[in-house]
Amino acid sequence: MKNTGIAIVSLVGGLIIGSALTMLFTPQSGPELRRKIKESLGDEIDRMKEKLNEVEEQIEQARCKCDD
Repeated sequence: MKNTGIAIVSLVGGLIIGSALTMLFTPQSGPELRRKIKESLGDEIDRMKEKLNEVEEQIEQARCKCDD
């Protein structure tokens, strides 16, 4: 379970960094680029929060099964 969490965090981190670098190297105006980066990071943060909530729910379910 610990290795899965590390893999998920690494994957999401790589996606965020790759997205930011792609946007930095495309020809756009500064304000437009900053807006797109902010939106992308916000979206990725929201996705990560959803995944963390799912993992927390699975951990809670596992704990309940162990307590019974």
